[in-house]
Amino acid sequence: MPAPMPLSRRHLLLLALPAALSACVVAPPRQVSVVASAPGVNVRVSTAPPAPIVEAIPAPPAPHWYWVGGHWHWDGQRYQWQAGHWVEPRPAEVFVQAHWVREDGAWVFHPGHWRAIDALPPGTVVVSAPKPPPPPRFEDMVPPPGLGYFWIGGHWRWEHNEHVWVAGRWEAFRPGMHWVPAHWIATGPNWRYVGGHWQRD
Repeated sequence: MPAPMPLSRRHLLLLALPAALSACVVAPPRQVSVVASAPGVNVRVSTAPPAPIVEAIPAPPAPHWYWVGGHWHWDGQRYQWQAGHWVEPRPAEVFVQAHWVREDGAWVFHPGHWRAIDALPPGTVVVSAPKPPPPPRFEDMVPPPGLGYFWIGGHWRWEHNEHVWVAGRWEAFRPGMHWVPAHWIATGPNWRYVGGHWQRD
C-alpha cells in the first residue's frame, strides 16, 4: 500500500476554507441617517447650497397628484441631492417643501412636512368640474434663476368648461411663508380645483 501523499500548503488551505466560510457573518447594509432630512432638526451650514437640480419628472401615479421638487440635504460633510416625488393632495393639508433659508449668517434647513391649509385668501380660484383632470404634461424644466428658488409644476385648471394647461415655473421662497400648489380634490362624482397661493408659516 503506497504511503499517503504529504499535504501541501494549498491542500491545507482548501480544507480549512469551508470551516472559515461557515464562521462568516454577512453584515446588513449600513443605514446612513440623513441629519438634514429629519423633521424638527435644526441644521445650520456656513456654505450655501448649490442651485436646485433640473429634474426629469416621471409620470404621476394619478392625474390629481402634484409634484414636490427635490432639494439639497447636508450629510454632515457635503450637500447631496434628494430627488423630488409625487404626493397625493390631502383635502385640508399642504405639503411644505424642504428648503434652505439664510438666517443670521448661516444656511438653515427647514424639512418638508404636511400642515393644515388656512382659510383661502381672497382671490383664490376655486371651481368644480364634472370630470378629473388629464395626466400632467411632460415639462422641460429650465435652469433656476439662482439660489432660493423652487419649482412649481405645471397643472390643469378648469376654464370655460374644459381643462386648460398652466405651465410650470420657478418661484422664489418668501420668508415666513410657504406655497400651497394648485390641486384637485375628488368630491363625490365631481372634482374641486383649488388655485395655488401663498400661506403664512
